[in-house]
Amino acid sequence: MKVLVIGASGQMGAMTVRDLVDSYDAEVTAADLSLDRVKKVAQSMKRGNVTPVKLDAHDRAAVRAAARGQDVVLNSAWYEINILVMPVAIEVGAHYADLGGFYDFTFEQLKYHGKAKDADVTCVLGIGSSPGITNVCAAAGAARLDSVDTINVYCTWGTKERSDAASMPAYSIRTVLDELTQQPPIVEGGKHKRMPVLSGRTEVWMPEPAGKVVAYYIKHSEPATMAEHIGKGTKNVSFRIGFPENDFATFRTLAQLGFASEEKIDVEGCMVSPKALLTSMYLKSVSDSRESMGELDEYDFFRIDVIGARGSMAASATYFVTTWNDKKRGIPSGRDTAVPPSITADWLARGKIKRRGTLPPEACIEPEPFFEELGKRDIRVEEELSLSSRYY
Repeated sequence: MKVLVIGASGQMGAMTVRDLVDSYDAEVTAADLSLDRVKKVAQSMKRGNVTPVKLDAHDRAAVRAAARGQDVVLNSAWYEINILVMPVAIEVGAHYADLGGFYDFTFEQLKYHGKAKDADVTCVLGIGSSPGITNVCAAAGAARLDSVDTINVYCTWGTKERSDAASMPAYSIRTVLDELTQQPPIVEGGKHKRMPVLSGRTEVWMPEPAGKVVAYYIKHSEPATMAEHIGKGTKNVSFRIGFPENDFATFRTLAQLGFASEEKIDVEGCMVSPKALLTSMYLKSVSDSRESMGELDEYDFFRIDVIGARGSMAASATYFVTTWNDKKRGIPSGRDTAVPPSITADWLARGKIKRRGTLPPEACIEPEPFFEELGKRDIRVEEELSLSSRYY
């Protein structure tokens, strides 16, 4: 299997490269803007065929040259790059997957459905942890019910021992800042709508040691596709994050100070945007600290509630996705975002995913075999069913 991974020096991209090599012995082209950073990724592999290359995803000809001859193209860079890379993958006849279009870009990607079908390729839109595992859980829950009314998704993370220090986000700092400054979408009563930033405050129980978590609506991709692709009458879809207290304070302060801005300012004679500066600092930090990742007892938790009916009675299916860091291999809990693209690449290359077009995970990933693959990496999915009965 030949796979091109774009954004391969990032926290997620590097772990995806590692899983492709460790689990599938894939031949990986690891591409990134920084050749030095991606060389570090290749050198960190104990085995396998990993070729580091410098690649600017804005250079269409360069992306086409790198994608030609690949079985699968994975975009692990930030979501704005999806709409640049995916059309090229379709053009060269390679399957494709990414970590999500952050709602708005998802709709742009869905417009390529016909072109992808004509090219006999599948483009899986958003197959990380969330979107990704969350979408597949929602589809699994819907399969347990006759009808679905509401799907609520919750996310939190943290460490076993409480710390006063803010942790490095398990996903792109750019996305975190956008989540805290852009209006979150939901589906309510069958209609897509926008809510105020950090609205929808609610308390939800998550697995221990997280316990009771305060969560807010956050802009995410799940509401873009779940209602339509899961069907069964789904009228309401929401996504909320329960930020750890210290992380929330840190990220919110960065957003309030303007680090989410893409407007370039003069910094000692150099024109640079605050978001670009912070992103570069984050990527350097990830690259410099890669050897020490996974040492803390830290976790990623998700809860997916699928609420509806079986027959004439109320019923629901709840899924808990739990991932702890792997100390033995030095891999953080964020692998729950990095592993699903690797599994998907294998399934695409082997023809296990049959549907063609641009599709969200809930429309093309078979839940139970997918959960089994996650379990092999200690990413746990647990299901709880609540059924009502009437005797008279």
